[in-house]
Amino acid sequence: MKKSIIFGLLLVLLAGAFFVGCVSQPAKEDTAKPTLAPPPPPQIIESKVSDFGGKVPDWLDKTVLELEKDKTYDGFYVFVVDESGKNLDGLKTYAKNFVAADAVAKMVSTRVESKFVGAAAGDKDMLETYMENVVKTVSKANYSGLRVNDEFWVKKRYFNQDGSVDKEEYRYLFLITVPKKAVDDAVKNGFDSVKPVTKEETAAVDRVKNAWGDGLD
Repeated sequence: MKKSIIFGLLLVLLAGAFFVGCVSQPAKEDTAKPTLAPPPPPQIIESKVSDFGGKVPDWLDKTVLELEKDKTYDGFYVFVVDESGKNLDGLKTYAKNFVAADAVAKMVSTRVESKFVGAAAGDKDMLETYMENVVKTVSKANYSGLRVNDEFWVKKRYFNQDGSVDKEEYRYLFLITVPKKAVDDAVKNGFDSVKPVTKEETAAVDRVKNAWGDGLD
């Protein structure tokens, strides 16, 4: 009997010591997860001029507004389209046949919208529906004289975070010129197809037309 009592007391003492030991240990601090390093930057492994050591065209380093001030493009609006894909020949065909006209229409629409915002800032809310209708009309226009003026491509290699190769693809850029008259005629048709209702709308629309330029006279 005494042995049982003594054994029981020992178990109680051991349990208490274990509990005190657990309580006395400091709580483990939360360790922040290590931040993964970004993958290496893409590497250009080939380009249109890599075989012959040619020069990268100047238009790649300029904005479209800078290009339009160049005498080379006098009388034209300039647009630069940038597409990516795995097959260069397929990318060229797709870009020129399906992307070019759509891209120009969207870019013209964006220019018209920016003229609205800039010239009719105080009347923007009042002109919102009118502007949307004009932009919608312009976006559906066809632009005669559209031409791919120049093109350039590079083949790029992309990496994972561990430095292994993720993928390789082509980046294809081409410069499009469209006669200003073709664009201005389309924009004018857009304005003429939607009539302002109030005197305030008419005055605001006139400011937008003047901001676009002489092509709308």
